[in-house]
Amino acid sequence: MQLLTISLYNYAGERRDVHFQPGKLNIITGNSETGKSALLTIVDYCLGRDQPTVPRTKPFRSVDWYATLWEFADGSRAVLGRKSFSGAKSYSRAMLVTGGPDLTMPEYGELVENTDSGNLRVHVGAKIGLDDVQLEPNEYSARGARAVGLGTAALFTLQEQEEIDAKSFLFHRSGDSIIATELRDTLPYFLGAVRADQAKLRAQLRETKRQLRRADALVAAAERDGQENTKTLQTLLADAKAVGLQPDPRLLAEGDDLAALRSLVLVPEAAEPDDAPDPAPTRDARRALERRVDELRARLRQEMARRDLLLDEQSSENEYELSLTAQVDRLTSLNLLPEDDHGAESCPVCRQVLPQPDPTTTAMRHRLISLQDDLASVERVRPRRAQALVETDGAITRLRDTLTRTTGELNVVLREIGDATPSEVASARAFVRGRIDATLAQLGPANTEQLLELERARDAIVRRVQALETDLNTDDVREQITTRLNVVASYLSRYAKALDIEGAGEPVRLDLGDLTIVIDEPAGPLPLANLGSGQNWVGYHLAIHLALHQYFLTQDRPVPRFVMFDQPSKAHFQSEADLLERGAEDPDRERVRQLYRVIADFANAHDGTFQTIVIDHANFTDDWFQNGVRYNWRGSDNKLIPASWIDDDVL
Repeated sequence: MQLLTISLYNYAGERRDVHFQPGKLNIITGNSETGKSALLTIVDYCLGRDQPTVPRTKPFRSVDWYATLWEFADGSRAVLGRKSFSGAKSYSRAMLVTGGPDLTMPEYGELVENTDSGNLRVHVGAKIGLDDVQLEPNEYSARGARAVGLGTAALFTLQEQEEIDAKSFLFHRSGDSIIATELRDTLPYFLGAVRADQAKLRAQLRETKRQLRRADALVAAAERDGQENTKTLQTLLADAKAVGLQPDPRLLAEGDDLAALRSLVLVPEAAEPDDAPDPAPTRDARRALERRVDELRARLRQEMARRDLLLDEQSSENEYELSLTAQVDRLTSLNLLPEDDHGAESCPVCRQVLPQPDPTTTAMRHRLISLQDDLASVERVRPRRAQALVETDGAITRLRDTLTRTTGELNVVLREIGDATPSEVASARAFVRGRIDATLAQLGPANTEQLLELERARDAIVRRVQALETDLNTDDVREQITTRLNVVASYLSRYAKALDIEGAGEPVRLDLGDLTIVIDEPAGPLPLANLGSGQNWVGYHLAIHLALHQYFLTQDRPVPRFVMFDQPSKAHFQSEADLLERGAEDPDRERVRQLYRVIADFANAHDGTFQTIVIDHANFTDDWFQNGVRYNWRGSDNKLIPASWIDDDVL
């Protein structure tokens, strides 16, 4: 993405064009108050900035529209236009026209606001590779996901004259703490250390971990059911043997207790042995034990049903929590809701003050608060339900132990009595067979095959969690950032030495945390803010931008292929008069020439692929300098805005 033309339109429909060559060094030199610096602010405005710094002085009040023509790597073009504004702190309406290599600047009558700045940035950002980029600083960040687009990438391409010699910050608008935070969060992506879908992956990881917790609970429940079923089947087999019912020995040898018991239920009455032990005790003792066993089994079924109900409620609660969390995420993902009801007085997207407060914004904020309260309620209920599950499991364990002892006592009584009548024997066997049939019908659904299926499903989720954690490995990202910053540091040192600025002989690096240059001296780190001299501050601003764009170019990162510097000579010459008063042999003059030589060499080294635009007072006679001069605004009417546009009677 490189700049071809900046156009200004007055209210009479006249147009003033400023043309640039793509892939070259472009210099606009001239006297003060010719409108040179306004070019950078116009570019910033046309790239979608809603709070621009375009001048509103008398000459600029003659301008009705600003437009820029851009060319992309695939040969396509786009016109980005913005109407001049006055009185408003912010303005979001814009014009976007796209086309092929033959697209040119529109005529005045063709100018129309057909989009807003947000859509403009999304469309143009997608053209340079910033399509649906979502980043999240870390898994626990309170800032949440952040969309990365053209507005962020443009911060690496512009240096206003108030910024180029700043000692406390390096990048365009990074004196603003919000912009500085955005740069810290997104620079790792622009360096290629994190993926474009990082936020989506983190959201997937959170959801997959929730799924894993549910899968673990299902497997644990199935394992408990399997253990309970095993104990129940063994107890039934013992009861059957006590009354003389003989399961199929083949099935017993295979360990298939369930099939063995089912075979007993299906055995014809005539096939039962007549000499089996008589199960009839004295009737009163037997009946008392049988009633006790039935009572214990009924209570056990009640407790198991209670536990199943608690587990179902827990599962439903988890699904409800997921639904609430998803709604909260949707309401907070773009950070558009105000902190209080007064926030409804401004637009949540563009922050313009609204004529009337927006009730929708307030309603959405109240809905968010209600959802957050519901989530808190879920968290309060969770410990009580967990305690109830623990108590229920304890009761089930105690009932099973008591049932095992009582069943044993009943079996002993059955084995000790041997004088029961055949009818009593048949009755006892029928009773046991009926109990086996009823118990098998009410057994929990878990079996070996179902348990294996649940475990396979859980293992698949575990593998997904591991894959996502590998993609989002914090240690790996940190190492990737360090490696890439080291490469940038090598470029930075190269340009610092070429510019002959202080500290260039020592290791020099970009500090991502503080967004500043640090020189690693033997006595300790020396940040840019503690380095004196304006020429050093300018030098390191130029060096870091050239170093980063060198990296962006070699790694094909999604950043516009241009950089725009305003007044890089200001540390040496404050004006054209100051420059002329210096002699040709003045050391400062030679430093400025060297500075431009480095910029020119950078442009030549990337001929055709990268565009450098410099706005300044300096105007050297060297051929390599003059080859880059596109405009020399010196003379009475050699300015950005023609004198004929300014009507004293109107303005």
